[in-house]
Amino acid sequence: MKEVIFDDALKGAYHDIDVVQPVEETIDYKQVATLGVGALVAAVFGILGFFWTPLILASLLGIVLGVLAQRKIMRAPEEMAGGTLTTVALILSALLFVSSTAWRVYSYYCSAPPGYEIVPFDSMGLTKDGDIPQEILALDGRKVYIEGFMYPTKQHAGIENFTLVRTLGHCQYCSPGTNPADMISVQMERGHDVKYRANKMVAVGGILSVNPNWRGEAGSIPYSIRANVFH
Repeated sequence: MKEVIFDDALKGAYHDIDVVQPVEETIDYKQVATLGVGALVAAVFGILGFFWTPLILASLLGIVLGVLAQRKIMRAPEEMAGGTLTTVALILSALLFVSSTAWRVYSYYCSAPPGYEIVPFDSMGLTKDGDIPQEILALDGRKVYIEGFMYPTKQHAGIENFTLVRTLGHCQYCSPGTNPADMISVQMERGHDVKYRANKMVAVGGILSVNPNWRGEAGSIPYSIRANVFH
């Protein structure tokens, strides 16, 4: 009897078997559009535009960043991600910009009591020659309605007179600035007093007095209001 070698018997047993090699999985990495993230952050800050007018520009910035991000993603869709995030940020920014702008316009032009003329604080700036504008001189003795910020005082309640300043920066840094036209002296009528509002825009309505000779008086400012309206 011929001896069968075990190794020889197994020879050829695997000829018909295909050896499967492991397949390496590859993951395509896409970079998230940073402009889209920036647009979303700007949109979030744009919500504050309902409370402080300058922050309306944040939602406008969100629109610009969103459009730039969308264009960048469309140019390289295989490399860039974040299309959905950018779309959400763009829509939110647009809605906030339109709604907050409409709200500020409505609240500004519809909040004045009947008989009061709305006067933007910026329009009260001096001319290049340092004179009071003629259109402001024409308002002397008339009822006006002006928005601004209260200059800080030690008294926080029962205030009968205060200084209205044009920008929030005057209040934060307690500096009236070098332009006297950035300030209005407010005297509440008898029986009217107000509480101090820190870093919050207020509106004052009353009779405007324009002093054309203010430059001849040391430390004087050209405008004053005898007010009976405070919002």
